Amino acid sequence: MGDGFQEKTLFSLREKYNDLQIVAGSAADTSGFTLLAVLRNEMYFLPEFLDHYRRLGIEKFVFLNDRSTDGSFEYLVQQPDTVIVESGRTYGDTFDIPQSLGRRIKRPRILYLWRAMLHDMFAPGDWAVQVDLDEFVRLPDGLTFPDIAERLERQRADAAWGVMLDLYPRDIAALLEHERTKALDASAPWYYDGEQHLRLRPGKAPKKTYSGARARLYAAYEADRQYSRLGAKMRNHPVLKSMRKWAGIRSRGSNALHKTVLIKWSEDSYYRNSHETNRSGSKNILLPIQHFRFAGNLRQKLSMGLEEKSYHLGSADHRVLSELLQIMGEKNGSFLYRNSRPIGTFAAFAETRNAVWR
Repeated sequence: MGDGFQEKTLFSLREKYNDLQIVAGSAADTSGFTLLAVLRNEMYFLPEFLDHYRRLGIEKFVFLNDRSTDGSFEYLVQQPDTVIVESGRTYGDTFDIPQSLGRRIKRPRILYLWRAMLHDMFAPGDWAVQVDLDEFVRLPDGLTFPDIAERLERQRADAAWGVMLDLYPRDIAALLEHERTKALDASAPWYYDGEQHLRLRPGKAPKKTYSGARARLYAAYEADRQYSRLGAKMRNHPVLKSMRKWAGIRSRGSNALHKTVLIKWSEDSYYRNSHETNRSGSKNILLPIQHFRFAGNLRQKLSMGLEEKSYHLGSADHRVLSELLQIMGEKNGSFLYRNSRPIGTFAAFAETRNAVWR
């Protein structure tokens, strides 16, 4: 079947599974540059997240609340620029797709439809940002998302790519210190791997040139004889195998490092997975995404993911990461290596080729 048939089928699936209902929020009937997000128990990030994106020109926040119990819902209801929607389904649910779509969507998670539904409902035919609560996009100094959208319009591009840069503290002791706080402190010392992670390509998703901090840490602690127990347990773990390209350990890849963060939505748009749509990304813009993967609520998130098995591959990455933290904790292992860089301005990210603006 042709692309047109497949796109119509995906749109009909969105209509079939769309049970989203606005349940709260004073901004439901207002306009403004919009951010869309799915959240569950993200009170740790919410205050800093809202402040960050307000500074970048976001005027309306739409949150799909997936059964939060930590006060996130109550907090959002009090904000002047939010809309909260809910569903009768939950994050890990899947949906049925025709066999003809199997190559387009490998594992049909309801999350992919949710992301598309949010665009359909709140930004049809328009630009919108879609990120997770632990993802803080950096823009060129003085610019906002409306400025980025205007630049993309001139380039005849439908999306801007972002590069996922895992942030980490100095060591396990610093991670535990963050864990004792109730909210993210984005001004604390945070670091990322100062390697070029992606290379932009015309008409294609970016080419991965580095596998990221998690792959580096997995490889380093597996190779270190002091942590042989980790190697014995995890050498053949399917997630680890997919994250060992760094340090000369050959594999087919690692966790996704590219993501479309700013998208101009249309009726034929859809999500192939959590990070990628069928929209054409600019070959001239790459936005760094400060991904607070090793933030203070990490162990709590890992425990929830392992209990529910609702994440990718049955939350297998959560299991590997939990074991890594346990091994690192035995000797207050360091997250740093020779090319760790403190986070800084857009221009500083550009120095490591993790930001592009041309």
